[in-house]
Amino acid sequence: MEKAPISVLLVEDNEGHAVLTKGALEQEGFKVDVCRTGREGLDRVFHQDYHVHLIDVRLPDMQGIEVLRRLNTIKPGSVSIVVSGHGDEAAAVEAMKLGAYDYLVKSPQMSHLAALPLIIREVLERRHLKDEREQLQTELWEHARLLEERNAELRRANEELKQLDQLKSDFVSMVSHELRTPLATIKEFAEIMVDEIAGPVTKEQRDYLGVVKANVDRLSRFINDLLDMTKIEAGRLLLNKVLVEPQAIVEHVLQSLRPLAEAKAMTLEVSLSPVLPRIFADEDKITQVLVNLISNAIKFTNKGGQVQVRVFEQSTEVEFSVADTGVGVAPQDLPRLFEKFQQIDGGPGEGGAKGTGLGLAISKRLVELHGGHIRATSELGKGSVFSFTLPKHDPDEVFRECLRRGIEQAKRKQGCFSISVIAIPNFQQLKALYGPEETNRLLKQLELMIKQTVRRRQGDIVIRWQQGEMVVILAEVDQAGSKVIAERIKRLTTRHAFVVGGQTLTIPVVTTTATYPDEALTEDELIQITEARLRQVECRKTRVLVIDDERKVRELLREALEHRGYEVLTAAGGPEALEQLKHEPVDLILLDLMMPVMDGYEFYHVLKEDPRTKDVPVIIVTAKGDRKDRRLGLEPATYNYVVKPFQLEDLLSKMHDVLFQHRVASP
Repeated sequence: MEKAPISVLLVEDNEGHAVLTKGALEQEGFKVDVCRTGREGLDRVFHQDYHVHLIDVRLPDMQGIEVLRRLNTIKPGSVSIVVSGHGDEAAAVEAMKLGAYDYLVKSPQMSHLAALPLIIREVLERRHLKDEREQLQTELWEHARLLEERNAELRRANEELKQLDQLKSDFVSMVSHELRTPLATIKEFAEIMVDEIAGPVTKEQRDYLGVVKANVDRLSRFINDLLDMTKIEAGRLLLNKVLVEPQAIVEHVLQSLRPLAEAKAMTLEVSLSPVLPRIFADEDKITQVLVNLISNAIKFTNKGGQVQVRVFEQSTEVEFSVADTGVGVAPQDLPRLFEKFQQIDGGPGEGGAKGTGLGLAISKRLVELHGGHIRATSELGKGSVFSFTLPKHDPDEVFRECLRRGIEQAKRKQGCFSISVIAIPNFQQLKALYGPEETNRLLKQLELMIKQTVRRRQGDIVIRWQQGEMVVILAEVDQAGSKVIAERIKRLTTRHAFVVGGQTLTIPVVTTTATYPDEALTEDELIQITEARLRQVECRKTRVLVIDDERKVRELLREALEHRGYEVLTAAGGPEALEQLKHEPVDLILLDLMMPVMDGYEFYHVLKEDPRTKDVPVIIVTAKGDRKDRRLGLEPATYNYVVKPFQLEDLLSKMHDVLFQHRVASP
């Protein structure tokens, strides 16, 4: 179909300009009508539509701007281009504000006519794009309106489903609770009859009563599972997380289930890694998962079979595994094992007994609530392996969980909750000296000492914080009580002998406290206050002054000590060191004896005569075997020294001992 030409209405009073413009446009295929006045142009627009209106700014009967204003009233959204002569640019700009799509300045030689067809086509293309954009925007608005209406319907439907689900949960809970009482009564009377309290019973009656009791137990388990699933799905199941030992959980479960395995002449084996990290979990819920998996393994395994329980550590998790030599599960049934009310047919034989269909579904949800995963592999006729993982405990996560729980409990009781932090100053230096394993053992000793000495009440917890480097007491006490606890621990710690690296040490500690609601209302505020106070009371980085006339020795000691967390100053001789001490207080001085100008003996006496430096501990570093104690004026028992050449670890050990002895002795 042939496309219609672009129609143009030219409103131009200059006959010569009109003829030239009309000719230039018609040569390019445009269809052009010419009007000589504004009124004539407006009258033409009333009776005919044009793609484009070319309007001269200056017309004999009215200004082009007025024509444009009336044109927009007659044909809103029409496409107009203003043509202006020399000096009319301001009027053309004003016309653009009134809705003109473009304006064109006439040139005396009429050279602008060459560009006019291109300008018209570009203007029409812009108009087309604008129309498409507006149409698209309208469609988007309509889609958004329909989507909002649909969302509102979905919200209403979702709310109705929630109400129905709540009614279902309430109904299940009510029925389950109502069933518990008569079931307990039936079970109790059955046991009374079996025990012949109400009179003698025959063997046949005893067997019947055994069937009654077994079915009551089965129904009770089903009700308990149903209630657990209802709580989980309603989000009402709260985990009571604590730090637990995996070995203890497994041993407790196996002890309770071993008679069940022995009744079927089965082998029940356990394999535990020698050292397993503690997990932060709800002990009762993890016990429930293990009981379900192991009892299922026993139930679905024939007499004389084998069940093996393994617990081992992975990079970030602890994995529990229960393997059996039972009837197994068909491949097509594996994907729905953990769905509700799935009773998989285990096949013929004794292992084919069916359960309630909720145990594995509950186990899956309990494991996932802990941040773990559960899976199963099986081969029909050869056995199954059920495994689940739990994340290793993170000290900060444990701390925050206990802190959150303590604050919530304090809110319910309208009471107080405090944290008392006990930290070892310069802990990183201690770790560099003795290694991570020894310092971790030290923290365990500190934690154990605190647990044994703090008056424990319900709600009082002793845990680690900040990657295990701080020991914290969480207690239901007020601000004054928390400070009493902190001071008591500080006094007891200074009297306690800790074993680190085979050495018995006295470890000074720093303490700080914060209390809800006296000082903070949220867990984050409580932590921020505690951290700020801890930064204030913790010892700053230990500053050591190395005095030695050998530059290589000074640089070697600087590099080694800074690497271990010390701040190091150096001096090539006594006078330089004394000048530094006027401006920079230090915690320890490493002093060489044989130096020019002022030897170590003279420096030592000057140091001890100055009230500002007399208490600074000094370690003499000498290459001579004769310590010349007389010249130092020291008793041999208090004389600290190392002999060149020395082992760096020996020097670090001596520095640690001297610094800690000095801190313990300081008031």
